[in-house]
Amino acid sequence: MTRAALDRAAREAGVAGSAEALWSALERGADPRPVEVDPPAHRDRRTDEPPPGRRSRAAEVAVYTGGVIALLAMTVFAGSGWAAYGPGVGLAIVTGYLLVFVLLAELLRRRQPQPAGVVAAVAVATVPLVVYAAHAASGLLDLPPYADYDAFDDWGTSAWVVMEVSAVVAAAGAWLRHRASFVLAPGTAAVSWLVLDLGDATDSDLGRQVAAWLLAAGLFAGALLLDRRRMRREGFWPHLGALLAAGLAVLLSLEDAGSSGTPAAVAYLVLGAAAIAAGVWLDRRVHLAVGGLYLVGGLSYFAFDVFGDSLLFAPALALIGLSVVAGGILLARGRRRQHTG
Repeated sequence: MTRAALDRAAREAGVAGSAEALWSALERGADPRPVEVDPPAHRDRRTDEPPPGRRSRAAEVAVYTGGVIALLAMTVFAGSGWAAYGPGVGLAIVTGYLLVFVLLAELLRRRQPQPAGVVAAVAVATVPLVVYAAHAASGLLDLPPYADYDAFDDWGTSAWVVMEVSAVVAAAGAWLRHRASFVLAPGTAAVSWLVLDLGDATDSDLGRQVAAWLLAAGLFAGALLLDRRRMRREGFWPHLGALLAAGLAVLLSLEDAGSSGTPAAVAYLVLGAAAIAAGVWLDRRVHLAVGGLYLVGGLSYFAFDVFGDSLLFAPALALIGLSVVAGGILLARGRRRQHTG
């Protein structure tokens, strides 16, 4: 290899300015092997993301399935059996639950970060239960005789707001400690209930609608921010929350307007189409899944109540579905051109 040959090759390749650097590297005896530009995937992996592989994926599914069961146990199915022992003993019992989850998450944090994050999420979900028990034991919480932890919709929102704020703070602290995306599941739920309860506190339909729309917009903005910071696993939960909040906002708006039937079906068709378009644009499967459910809900009304006996309805519906598929393909191609351009 001569300098003249290198200059000629660089000019033909359109990188004439690189000839000097290439010649200097050759003179220094640089390693001709290709340089690794992008770091291996495992270097940027989140602490709760396992290495690729069939077995690791199966283990991940098992861990998260168990985590969901535990979350349901400490929230939806928590009940009030612990309170049968009296306020003080009941508080000690639920505090013991919380301490066990926190200590277990700490023990797993270094060697098993993914299960540790799931256990930390369960601890976050237990925090409102402890706050409720503490209020009940201290007498600070003025509850009606029928009230218990799993019937919060029937009693004062102000007390529930305190528990929701505590869950949000606990979720933030747990995420800073474990950097586990699953911790944001109870955190997102707590934020959602908090905003909706603040809307209910206005005691007006408009306040509930505004709260639901603000919740959807805020969660979506937070999800986009997480995506931009390359925290897509964390962004999954606010994306899901935003989609569900948007569906609730549409429902509340329709109820206030007294609309049902065709207007409601059209509204959910529009919402579903928008969610699917956003899913393709953002490369988010959760948008495609939830948007598809909204589309199915809206189309089901037309299929059974409006055009059920029409011969052309089925092929027209199939044509709409294929049009959605075609739109998704076009959007995906546009994204690829942007990335390669």
